[in-house]
Amino acid sequence: MEVFMRMVSRFVVVLLMFGMFAACTPKSPSSGEGGAQPSEQTYENLNYYYEFDDILIPKELDFKADESYTLDNKKFRAGIMRFSGRVVVQDLLQFFMNNMAKDNWERTSAVKGKMSVLSFEKFNKSCVIQVDDSFAKATVTIIAVETKDGSTESNLSK
Repeated sequence: MEVFMRMVSRFVVVLLMFGMFAACTPKSPSSGEGGAQPSEQTYENLNYYYEFDDILIPKELDFKADESYTLDNKKFRAGIMRFSGRVVVQDLLQFFMNNMAKDNWERTSAVKGKMSVLSFEKFNKSCVIQVDDSFAKATVTIIAVETKDGSTESNLSK
């Protein structure tokens, strides 16, 4: 029960941070820029990293700049990134579970259904991936927070 409460409190902290900063920090990359960083992959497999260099995004998903926000200061970096595309949702969930593990994320929870939620953690990072299975395409919302300079989650929850 304590683990569940800790996970819920972390999720609430992420949502509160988004609510406080979302209206103030829109990020809309212009064409030619995108924050996408090339990875060591073959031409056929063009999956990419976007704002966070350890959260791989499948090539079938398109970034929605007008629905995405990032905040970067000396204490933490937070982002809410929205993507959409025509994908098989079960394959998409498996993609995130496999690739987050490859990037050393530990899965802390998974709820699967019409709206699925995956939660991951690292030493100084938390990530929640929400996949909404709608009629013609899936919408993916990724909420990620990284603490900096020795800050820990206990400092954020105070």
